Amino acid sequence: MAKLTTYQVTEIAKDTWVINEAGMTAMFLLKGTERALLIDTGVGMTDLKKLISWLTPLPYDVVLTHGHPDHIGGAAQFEEVYIHEKDEDSLKPINYDSIADYLGNMGAYDVYDCSPADIRRIQKMPKCLPLKEGMVFELGGRSIEVIETPGHTSGGCCFLDRKERILFSGDACNGNLLCRDSINTLLGALDKIKSYESEFDRNFNGHVGYAGMPFVGSMDHSIMNTAIRICENILSGTAKIEDGGKNAFDGDCKVATDGRIRIVFSPDRLIDEGEIPVR
Repeated sequence: MAKLTTYQVTEIAKDTWVINEAGMTAMFLLKGTERALLIDTGVGMTDLKKLISWLTPLPYDVVLTHGHPDHIGGAAQFEEVYIHEKDEDSLKPINYDSIADYLGNMGAYDVYDCSPADIRRIQKMPKCLPLKEGMVFELGGRSIEVIETPGHTSGGCCFLDRKERILFSGDACNGNLLCRDSINTLLGALDKIKSYESEFDRNFNGHVGYAGMPFVGSMDHSIMNTAIRICENILSGTAKIEDGGKNAFDGDCKVATDGRIRIVFSPDRLIDEGEIPVR
């Protein structure tokens, strides 16, 4: 069977494209009348500047939803990127070996026409510009607002496009949610996302078409509601919890499930010292 090309581009709304890179990550390009915005930079195998030039001649900014390798792998292709200060260390420098291992472990090399040699291991890191709550990227007739959503990582951010009524949520809320902060922090972020629910119709996470799935679509709103319920149940001691081994954390991790939705978390970080309980 012939392998798939390394990336696929799909238009999901007017002047809005998702770039699925090797089935492992999704990037989004949003275009206004004056500027464009690239959300995340994938695993680093795609010549992103060339691809963007095919889609728009406009100047653009690059923003990162969070600092995990599968979302920042192509960041060094650009002179500067916006990232929350709490995730900046992920660019000091990019761990390309981790990206190569991730692609192999998830089967990308078996399905897509790529290999570890295709990762663009650029050593010069970009200048980091700050992402903060309430920042707005003005694209010309289209404004994109930054919403801080820690939990998956401490510097996680979502991007709200009110014109097209789309939330770009990275890994802040999906069906297989890894929580690196406290469960209390994650619950607060999920509550924040839900507070914007009247302002978006579609929520695209950072893994559209994941692992070769022929699916380009937004998440069902029930995923967010279920994730909130799981967090509440973990904190109340009523969640269905299983041992998750040591794959996600330096120490032991646990997995709480509700139907097809699961949250992986540290049992030692339900509510961090000094945190105000969300519930």
